[in-house]
Amino acid sequence: MLKKKFLLFVLFVLLIFALLTYQSIKGERRVSDFTLYPLKALEQGGSFLMNIFRHLPFVGENDGERSLLDRLKHCEKERTLYKEAAYENERLRELLQLKSERADTVAAAEVFARDPTNWFQVLWINRGLNSGIARDMVAVTPLGLVGRVHRVFGEKSDLILITDVNSSVAVRLETSRIEGILEGSGDNKCILKYVSKDFEVAAGESVITSGLDGVFPEGLLVGHVSSVDKEGGEVFQMIDVIPSQNLNAVEEVVILKR
Repeated sequence: MLKKKFLLFVLFVLLIFALLTYQSIKGERRVSDFTLYPLKALEQGGSFLMNIFRHLPFVGENDGERSLLDRLKHCEKERTLYKEAAYENERLRELLQLKSERADTVAAAEVFARDPTNWFQVLWINRGLNSGIARDMVAVTPLGLVGRVHRVFGEKSDLILITDVNSSVAVRLETSRIEGILEGSGDNKCILKYVSKDFEVAAGESVITSGLDGVFPEGLLVGHVSSVDKEGGEVFQMIDVIPSQNLNAVEEVVILKR
């Protein structure tokens, strides 16, 4: 389309210069006359041609291209909405299954906000006193433990995540049955403390709640051992644990009774 426009424009310019040459050879007008009028004609003719091009079906100011682009954008938006709906439906199915499997379920809740600072690992949920939520109830997803309820209001509550420095959970290693206390490190991992160097701990071993703290029910999956350092501490091993649930991607939780 651009090539056709350019070709027509070049032909028009050549025609004007041919007229100029013819006029100058014949000498019928002064220089000022035969330069002024053709230039005006060139300007008006160019505008006239561009207006014609604009309304031609094959070149019209990219109308076809713009329409196609708009349709592509609409299809992309529809595809994104469809994918989001599919992901949400899958999460809700898993959440409903979790609720049906546990008799200690209080309510399901959506996460609507996160603590804006990096000092605390806190989520806000849209359920509170009016939904039967109470302090120190436990928040979980189908993938594992999230945290516990801290402050409760009428229609909302906040959760302290297991990665928060103020969090501590009584846990045990699922295979070796070694017990310890899981504390948050303030970032995306936890530290398993008070495990003697006499015990063998393997990377990848699952960590579950022991229930000995009286807050978290027994048997909830917490995470997996990511690294073990027997030389880092004086008496106890230094064990890092990655939560089984990515706490940066939590959108819904189930609240359990203590």
